[in-house]
Amino acid sequence: MKIKLAIASIFLATNAWAELTPCDQIPAVVHINGITTPKENAINSQKMLGRMLAEKFGHPVKTDLAYNQTHGFFADIAQTFYQLSQQNPDTAPEKIAEALLYGNAPEGMDARVAEAAIRYYQAKAEQAALAQLTLDEESEILRDIRRATAEADKVLLVPHSQGNLFANRMYTLLTDSGELRPQDLRIHGFASPADRVLGNGSYLTSRHDVVISSLDILRKVLPHNIEIPFTKADVLGHGFKEVYLNPSLNGREAATAGLLAAMVAMNTTPYPADIADSMLSRAPLIFDFYGPPFNQQLWQAAGWDRPQGFSDPDFYGNNIAWLYLKGPRGVYSPLLYRGDDIPRGFMITTVVGIATGFRDQDDRYHYVYGLTCDMYPETLGSRLEPGTYEILGDYVYQPWEGKPDVLLNEQNNFALTYQGTRRNYLFGQATQRRAFDDQIIGLDDGSRNAFGYFSLVLGKIIVTQNETTGRYKIDWQPTPELAATEVAP
Repeated sequence: MKIKLAIASIFLATNAWAELTPCDQIPAVVHINGITTPKENAINSQKMLGRMLAEKFGHPVKTDLAYNQTHGFFADIAQTFYQLSQQNPDTAPEKIAEALLYGNAPEGMDARVAEAAIRYYQAKAEQAALAQLTLDEESEILRDIRRATAEADKVLLVPHSQGNLFANRMYTLLTDSGELRPQDLRIHGFASPADRVLGNGSYLTSRHDVVISSLDILRKVLPHNIEIPFTKADVLGHGFKEVYLNPSLNGREAATAGLLAAMVAMNTTPYPADIADSMLSRAPLIFDFYGPPFNQQLWQAAGWDRPQGFSDPDFYGNNIAWLYLKGPRGVYSPLLYRGDDIPRGFMITTVVGIATGFRDQDDRYHYVYGLTCDMYPETLGSRLEPGTYEILGDYVYQPWEGKPDVLLNEQNNFALTYQGTRRNYLFGQATQRRAFDDQIIGLDDGSRNAFGYFSLVLGKIIVTQNETTGRYKIDWQPTPELAATEVAP
């Protein structure tokens, strides 16, 4: 099943189609409620969010609540002011707010927000208490998120109102600690009083949200990006259920579009940036490799022949000559090598859907392969399917005949991206697990050369399919030798 949705211009500069496929991983969705929300109401909001997503997907979507406790309107607003001051501690907003102490509320500001601002700035001595309260609530929200996402690979935070400030803080705590990678955590907020969304996240704020527009008078907030009509259900235009998820208002459609766009982004591969290929970036499984040019002195010192005379020096200068999968249908090899180009002794059962290459800024040549969700190309290619895939790499070997069967320890890079999550490795090829499925032959050219490949095992990919939703989950299991060489993407 595929889901296509129009993303309004509030999210992208131009209208586009975002597409979710069964190969995309749906993140655990965690709602963080806003101010003055009793827990029962927050639970109802979380359930309404879950139902809205289930309607679009055609199956249940895991949603949970990280509860932001309420202490009453004025106390919640005071805490919000404190969080905003910590987010952006400049003096200009302080002067604006302090001016409220000596006059009426500015035009357009809700009277209760103005009164809360006056109370806050009259009670500067209470900031220590607000700081401790905020720390305590951060700990509770973080605990709720950890509990809700213990078995999740990806997490989408869906905060409302003050919850956006907590969401930004949670993003920092979870990514700085290494609990979640930035690519696996995203925020899509509603009615945000913040001036940013961390992690390139997104948000939806109505022009008629009186609470947020009132805060904007005091200090900079994110600009509104939709106009949701006034409703008697919430005269302040601020409620999560009453306004933004209300099925009778345009906010609901925009909310759904924004959430699904965030999920698409979490399953999209931005790397390698050198390739502007939308099909490759949306492939659920991508692997690429590259290495330094030949070290001719190293080769000759080991008694190997000079690496000259090859038809494609870039290719052999990569050290990894072949990278392929052994999967449910046998051997999956790059589409690049087929027909008359199949090397001696190498049987191709199925080809990988996408194979391409590019030079990076250091003039190294990369080879990139992708396995798509649908059959690609239609008449020749393959697609991702449930089962176990073993990733192997064949490394060039060209010694004099009779020389020791030794693999040079040249440096190589290998990267695997699955459902938007990237793993990158830098290793000496002699340090990796050997498959002993080598193809070493003597060259029938009158020389004393031998030529072939060492075969190394890099890891396994296990693809499972949920019987209820039909969605795939990809688990990557590198060998311990490869795992020890992981570096930042």
